[in-house]
Amino acid sequence: MSKGWAASGTWRYLISGRLLSRSRPKTPRTLVSVPADSPEPPLRRIVLFGTTLIVGLAAVALGVWQLGRHAERAELNRGAIAGRGLPPLIWDSLRPVPLAPNRRTLLIGTLDQPREFLLRNRVVAGVPAVLVMTPLRLAGSDTAVLVNRGYVPAPDAVNPTAETWSEPERGEFHGVLLPVPDRGDGAPVTGRGRESWHALDLSAMRARLPYPVSALYLVAEPDSSSMAHTIRGTVYPFRAELPPMDGGPHLSYALQWFGIAAAVVGFGVFFILRPVKRER
Repeated sequence: MSKGWAASGTWRYLISGRLLSRSRPKTPRTLVSVPADSPEPPLRRIVLFGTTLIVGLAAVALGVWQLGRHAERAELNRGAIAGRGLPPLIWDSLRPVPLAPNRRTLLIGTLDQPREFLLRNRVVAGVPAVLVMTPLRLAGSDTAVLVNRGYVPAPDAVNPTAETWSEPERGEFHGVLLPVPDRGDGAPVTGRGRESWHALDLSAMRARLPYPVSALYLVAEPDSSSMAHTIRGTVYPFRAELPPMDGGPHLSYALQWFGIAAAVVGFGVFFILRPVKRER
């Protein structure tokens, strides 16, 4: 009897307590906004935002460096234009003169055509081609200057269609002197009895040839009194044009780096320093 009464009393107590808890109004939870400039921001946010600042500053530094490269290239272009406007240099056995880059020059000497080579994978006026590079033994000197005699069409940009493109062994060439690159990326290969290179490579070419080679090469220009060696003529090789003088990609690279810096810092401000919603 006492046990049954105790059990029933317990159940009544539990049921009444549950009903009372359901009838009580619940206190709504509110979100508290923690300002970004709170006196004690979490250490994790400080580290993350510091990282974004470091990355942003690095991107700005790279952008400034590219602007410096752009200015250097513009200065080189101005110097090249000024040099090409000077009277041409003339080299012969009686009047040897010091050679200088970006100077129009007349060279007289003997072509070493057995040791000429090709520069492969070129496209000229939309046509695959190879450039013909021939050492010219300067008159009255033991030094040779590489002469870019022009290009010959090649369907695969490696093997030209023409069988020959020889010129008189002794002759004169006029054009513009340019520095020979020395980046170590010549990559010479031999095919069908001809040697072709990926690019001019001064050190490798000096090791290949049995005589001193100048650090400048000549881009030969066509004779204004004849259509020979021009695209309107039929005599190979067709004289090549000078490399274009432009600002290069440095300015666009600088803008890209500045854009990356702005995006990184903006990410840090918006996603790391913005107020955090907390429940209370």
